[in-house]
Amino acid sequence: MNLKQLLESNDFGYYEKRLCFLLLLSAIPNAFPLLQSLVNNYVPPYRCDVSAIVENLKNKTATGKIEIASDEQWKEHLLNLTIPYEENETGSFKRSSCTRYNVSLEYLQNLTEHSFMQPMNTINENDVIPCAKFHFEGTEASAVTEFGLVCDQAWQRPFFVSLYMLGMLFGVICGGIISDWFGRKFTFLLFTALQFIVSFATSFVTTPTLYGILVFLNGWSNLVNFGSAALLGFEFVPPIHRSFVYFVLGTGLGLGVTLLGPIMYFARNWRWFMGFAGLIGIPYIAYFWLIDESPLWLAAKGKDEELERVLQKVARINKQKQKSKEEIKKLLPSETDAPKSCFKAGLEILSNRVMMGRILIAGLSWCVVSMSYYVIIFNINNLSGNRFVNVSISGAMEILSHVIFYVIVDSFGRRKSYMITMTCCAVGIAFTPLAAIWNNILVVVLSMIGLLTSDMGFAIIYVYHVEFFPTPTRQTVMGICSACARIGGIISPYILHAGENGETVAPYLGMAAVILLSVASNVFLPETRDQPLPQNVEDALKMKGLLPTSLCSTDKSEERKEAKKSPPISNLHLSETNV
Repeated sequence: MNLKQLLESNDFGYYEKRLCFLLLLSAIPNAFPLLQSLVNNYVPPYRCDVSAIVENLKNKTATGKIEIASDEQWKEHLLNLTIPYEENETGSFKRSSCTRYNVSLEYLQNLTEHSFMQPMNTINENDVIPCAKFHFEGTEASAVTEFGLVCDQAWQRPFFVSLYMLGMLFGVICGGIISDWFGRKFTFLLFTALQFIVSFATSFVTTPTLYGILVFLNGWSNLVNFGSAALLGFEFVPPIHRSFVYFVLGTGLGLGVTLLGPIMYFARNWRWFMGFAGLIGIPYIAYFWLIDESPLWLAAKGKDEELERVLQKVARINKQKQKSKEEIKKLLPSETDAPKSCFKAGLEILSNRVMMGRILIAGLSWCVVSMSYYVIIFNINNLSGNRFVNVSISGAMEILSHVIFYVIVDSFGRRKSYMITMTCCAVGIAFTPLAAIWNNILVVVLSMIGLLTSDMGFAIIYVYHVEFFPTPTRQTVMGICSACARIGGIISPYILHAGENGETVAPYLGMAAVILLSVASNVFLPETRDQPLPQNVEDALKMKGLLPTSLCSTDKSEERKEAKKSPPISNLHLSETNV
């Protein structure tokens, strides 16, 4: 028995349960930087700041040239004097948010009570200018209200969200390398600390440029933190419980989203919110002593003494017999057990059309699931009803999605579960702009269904798409899929931005069509339920989907030779656990 077999044969004891509980707690604050745009990018009703005109009018009223019956009447006439009306996408009229009448100082000096009460008789309606400053209604302060990210500067809002996703993409590229070099525990602790520090530092920024830099760093730290936590869990628990690890992490993230609603309600200033998101990290300092390094990583790096300490600790907490140094040495892998290099793994993928077809289908699935999830979750502020309640409900939907995922993924199979789930998501997204015409409550219901199904889809593909790729290439392929998910995340804020400009039908129908294309393409993938993980290309090709294996360009005799060289399933492979 080697080390991997030992870990797989362990029961899901108290140590593993404690680890999963700690990982659940660690995932809760991940929701705060992930959804910070719901606070920082919040756009309250706004119009031009006409305070200078107000001062001039106050002087007029003080001298008695203009008499106003009430404050409300005064405000209404003031707005008629300064803010034009514009036709919106529904055909109704509302006051302009980005322009005002070009009311000159000379006009104000000659203003009479009649021209104040009937401004349309004396103002040129076509003489409008862009707002120089803005007045935001309400008491909530966001980065939008502070930096004026509206009208001609509104492009910065989706850009900052894309910067966050770009940071996550950077985390995909470098996170696995850092984790393999320095260890799962070190990477987890470092990027958990970085996430809290960057969040706290964001509460002090004074310029949009510095804010964008910290948003990028927050996305980077958030993804690496979550990924290294998943690795720690995957490499400690038996394979049969790995889906439970993802369930735990997803539930923790859902709890964080649920708590986000009341936190947003009490922290009405974005700086308070980001400060809280940083300070909440103080209790997590204890994780330095509560979390241990992955035994598989320690074995691969030859850190025998620390490996012995971790294994003895696990055995002691689980009340199992502790192994001697000699017994532990026998568990360590030999030099011939080393996994293939990334270069050879990459060549193995590129030389086989079936594997390439599977990568394209998996990459499309990750992209559309991520895109649909973020479009829905980032649109929560725009739904009817109380936005704080809507955020908490969306968190409850995320928790429910992981409960349903954990129940159905082994009952109905991976492929069927994904296809049914994302078909429902596509239907909900397609009908959302049409429902907005009929009933706003229906829009909320469809949005929550879309959030539930897209989150379930993410959980399913996270488990499903690692199971039909060979062990030596699995880590590389999952990195590609995760990068595709970040691309979907980068696109999502611009779909929302198009909706803000009134173009809701085309983006949503287009997104639904792409989701259905992904659903249809998954028909070509094999069902992996109750099947062993493939160790080489030949094993992977035995897993039948509708994608014909005759497309393979690799000679069969070469595949058989490669299969003989491949190590048995019981050997240690860090790449198998880096899903």
